Amino acid sequence: MTTPRTAYRRVPRETLAARLDALPLGKAQAYAAFIRRGDPGGPVPCWGAITQRFVEAFPGDDDRLAVLDQLVKEGDRRPLYLFLETSRARPRLLAALCQRAAELPVAVQRALVAMPEAATFVAGALDALSPEARRVWDGGEDLKRVERELLGSRVAELTAFQYFLPDAVDPRQEHALRRTSAPSQPRAPAPLADALVTAITRTEAAVTDRLLSAPTTEPAP
Repeated sequence: MTTPRTAYRRVPRETLAARLDALPLGKAQAYAAFIRRGDPGGPVPCWGAITQRFVEAFPGDDDRLAVLDQLVKEGDRRPLYLFLETSRARPRLLAALCQRAAELPVAVQRALVAMPEAATFVAGALDALSPEARRVWDGGEDLKRVERELLGSRVAELTAFQYFLPDAVDPRQEHALRRTSAPSQPRAPAPLADALVTAITRTEAAVTDRLLSAPTTEPAP
């Protein structure tokens, strides 16, 4: 028996990268490497750059479907929100999301059922929806519009920044970070880069705790 919970699942970038790295797909392995450290000699990416690279690296539906399977297994709402947003004009991907609706986090289900582009596919997956998502589906256009606005604001905040760059190379300042919209400085040496990845994970956690803190009822594992 499960009990309701309001927490969401968030995984470190290394965990997500490891799943993608395991796919028998060269571009997935290259994408995993980019998620971990960025391009050789470049800064560590934020979700903005990670999303842009996803769109560029996986132009076809088949490749995106292979990645979707791993995203669903991870259950992290952040990449699922971004996958959903970049799939608006992809009926095959929207259909696949609806087929996996029961495995999606409740908040992602709610965003999915509010998308007019997915309505035909959602109608065939109503039994798989959580009660919260079903209420959005049955609640009329006003409620759906609110969910679309929430999705838009979450995606906008997640993708607002492209890369992390260090403020200074002084060892006492290794965990001081600033964000920039484009790479403009060389990558830090390996020890500092390792420290930056650790600090970035903590920073991302703090940001998404605030960003995705709207209560959501989901079954506990």
